[in-house]
Formats: sequence, structure tokens, C-alpha cells
Amino acid sequence: MLLRCTCFKFEVDHEWTTAPHEAIVTNSQGNLNNFRIVAPTVTFKLDAPNAGRALVLGSWDNWQYALLLVKNQDGVHTSNAQLPPGQYSFYFIVDGQVVLQHNTPTVTDPQRGAVHQVWSFEPSIFRVFYCTGWETTKLHYRRVMDGRPLTQAWQELVMPNAPSRGNALGSWKMAAVIPTAAGEDEALEFYLSNGLRHREAKEDRPAAGQLYRCPFPGSFKLVKGALRPFPRGAESRILLVSDIDGTMIGDMGNVDVFESSARFVNYWENSASLAGSLLAYNTGRSLGQFVDLMKKCGGQVAVPDVVITAVGTKIWVLNEEGGRSAATGLKWTEDLSYTQQLDEGWDLEIVRQCAYQLVSQYNDVGQLTVLDDGREHQHRIALCTDSKNVEHVVSSLSAQCHKAGLQVRIIVSGAGSHRYVDCVSSFGGKEKALQHVRQQYGVPEHFCVAAGDSGNDVLMLEGDHPSIVVGNAQPELLAWLVQQKQTGKVIFTDAKHADGILEGLARHSLY
Repeated sequence: MLLRCTCFKFEVDHEWTTAPHEAIVTNSQGNLNNFRIVAPTVTFKLDAPNAGRALVLGSWDNWQYALLLVKNQDGVHTSNAQLPPGQYSFYFIVDGQVVLQHNTPTVTDPQRGAVHQVWSFEPSIFRVFYCTGWETTKLHYRRVMDGRPLTQAWQELVMPNAPSRGNALGSWKMAAVIPTAAGEDEALEFYLSNGLRHREAKEDRPAAGQLYRCPFPGSFKLVKGALRPFPRGAESRILLVSDIDGTMIGDMGNVDVFESSARFVNYWENSASLAGSLLAYNTGRSLGQFVDLMKKCGGQVAVPDVVITAVGTKIWVLNEEGGRSAATGLKWTEDLSYTQQLDEGWDLEIVRQCAYQLVSQYNDVGQLTVLDDGREHQHRIALCTDSKNVEHVVSSLSAQCHKAGLQVRIIVSGAGSHRYVDCVSSFGGKEKALQHVRQQYGVPEHFCVAAGDSGNDVLMLEGDHPSIVVGNAQPELLAWLVQQKQTGKVIFTDAKHADGILEGLARHSLY
């Protein structure tokens, strides 16, 4: 297998686009590309000199496609493969028959019977992250063994923009260099330039004529002339799905509303996003209300990749025409594939009639009123009721919709004298939307984290993935939390708001 790093994109219906489940970078012209490190992580070997055609089939793609092995002069069939990190089951197919390698351990698979197993790990490579104000950055490098360069000529590559909005120093660039077969015994020497010539040419070296040095394959960050270990850059990306009000930020009426979210921005843009991690907000706000927040926050609230609005009934994807590093968080594109799913078992007009019929029974806006009758969000009816009426409102609305043959979900949230009651499609809701986003981006369940502070976050917090309840959680969420088994899946933090999210990520070992 050829060892290389490559950028690419897809043409769909005569338009170029990137795949969400692949890493995305931006080149110096502001064009988005998928980025992939092509390096083998597993080698399959089968000693079968008399075999004609040998294949390997495994669980990495749910046993769908076989990989052809190549036979050498000694009768050994081999093939290299690049698989995501994890453990996989497999067996060989020789001339149409299932075969296991002699003297190699097996386990029993419930569907496949006896199989071999193999572990795949992230490839061992050099990763360099560099923060700069240069528009174009070139990495000039050479591989070194025992203090001697492996090649006489210097090699160079243009560093694309990492999927980060950067910081006051500039934008983050990234580079990946694959070692030779020497692997862990190899070092990397390098310096950086702005790619220009003559008087405009600039270089970054630790001192005149000297070089930066990565002593072994790994992930490193270069900031203000200091090279530092950065293992997070080589780890799998995560998907953080967080509520906004009360979770990512505090009370909008307080002067310090963005204090902890600003610290989160610093962490996210200078650490997690460099590894390709994804941020989604899961909020009861409408898209317009969210955009207003982004305008007011002055950059102190992290720009997400996805916004889930109206308690899980709409999904919006960040418009990244110039890359995430240039995105403002003000332009969004609706994920219509999700919206269409919510039509099943839902009839807006009937739900609307049920809601207004219930409101007429109280005939008092202080007791029950309609906040959104579906004109803004066609798969949600939003009500506000006195807290004393919650049980009756929920049971009555649910019964009326069920009688009409509709499939709905009732979500209660809020604190104080009144509660919000949302009636949504049963195929919607915060957890349903979370799972749609997770699957779209190809993030495994154990790398997806939900964070919340109130009762309407329960559905996503109780999903089959790690969760965080921030230290300022509302009473109804704490009451739910006390009833949960203490397995470590849901973490209750000491810190509040965005500081609690950071604490939760650290305690889940996903920081």
C-alpha cells in the first residue's frame, strides 16, 4: 500500500462536495477538501501454497466485501488494510471455501462461527500543528535516523488549514508525515516558511540556521517557537452535543454570561477541533434566536458544526464555503433528509387543533398559552403552562393526539412558576436528532457526548453514549439523575455551565 496523505472531494450531481464522515481541511485558496492519511494499520497473512485465490472477509464493513490477498513465491498470501481503530473479526476464503489460519487463535462469533480477531490502531505518523498569521505555510522536512538524514534533499509540503477558527496569533495549520519502514526509530527535522521569495520570504526556526525536531512519530504543536507534545491531535475525533442556555452559557441577564463559554472556546479551537472533533448545539431555540446569540456573544461562544433547534425537530449544518476557520456561525443549511423523516405519524393541523382545544378549557393565558402553533416549526407545537397544570396538560394533549392516531412525544422543561410543554413528532426530539447527526458524521457511540442542564435534555442524556450533567442543573434533572445507576455513563460535574462540560469531558477521558 502506498503511504501518503491525500486531499480529495466528491462530485455529486455536477457539484463538488466533501463527505461529512471524513476529516475536512481548507487549502490556502479557501477551498474545502476531505483529508485522509493512507497508511496500513493491519496486515493479513495466510500460508496456503496450494491455494489459487485467497480473500479475507471481516466485520469492519459488516462482512460485506472481501479483500483480495496477493500470493508470493513462498506461497504466502498477504494484504495490507487501513481500518479504523478497533477490534475486528475475520476469516479467509480460499477457492470459495471458508478457511482459518493454522496455529492461530480463534473465537466463536454468534453468526459466523469460528473466526480470527485482529486489533487496528491509529497509524504511527508525525503530526505537526502550527499557529500562524501567514496565509500560506510550507513545512520543509527530512527524516533522520541515528542523527543522519535518510535523504539528502529536503522535502516540502503546503500545510492546509486545520478545522479550527484559530486564536489571536492566527489560524492553525496542520501537516502529517508518514515515517519510512524504520517507524519508531525515526525522527523528523523541519523548519517552516511562508512560501514567498526574496525580501518577502520568512522562515520559522528555533534559532538561526537550526531546526525543530520531533524525536519520534507522534503529534506535536508548535506555538511561539516552542514545540510541545500534543497527543490529542492523534486521537479519534469526538462529537459533543450540548444544550446552550444553562449548559454552554449562563443567564443572559448576568454580566458574566459568557465567562465560562469563552474558556470553552479557547479549549475547543486550540485542542479538540484540531483533531477534527465536532460540536453540535441541541437547543429549544429557533435558528433565528441562535443566530442572534452568535451576533451578541462577540466570539465568546464556540461556533458549532451543527445546530439542532426546536427541541430536536430541525437540524442545520454550518455553511462552510470558506472553511470552518472563516465561518461566522450566521449562515446555515437545513438538513432536509432529517426533516422529511418527521412526517411519519404527524399531522400538524390535527395537533394544532388539539392544542387550541386544550387552551380553550383554561381560557387564561396565565394558565396555558400557545407559543408556537407550528407556523415556525412544522413538527412542533410549543405551549407554556402554569407549573400546577403540567400533569393535566401533558396527559390531556397526549390522549387527544393518540385518539387521533398520531405518534407524538411530549417534552416538559423550565423552572419556576411556569413550564414549557413541547409536542413533537415521535421521530423527533433531542436524542433522535443527536443520533441522526452522529450517523451522518460516522462517529461511534462511545465518542459521542451529550451535555445538558434541564428536563428537556433527559432524552439525549439517557442515550447509549457518555453524558454530562453540569453542576448548575435544574431540580427536575437532578431528580432524574438520582434515579440513574452509577455506572459512570452519566457524570454530574462540580463546575457549572461550560466549565462543567470541560470537567465532564476530562472525567470521560475525552478531553
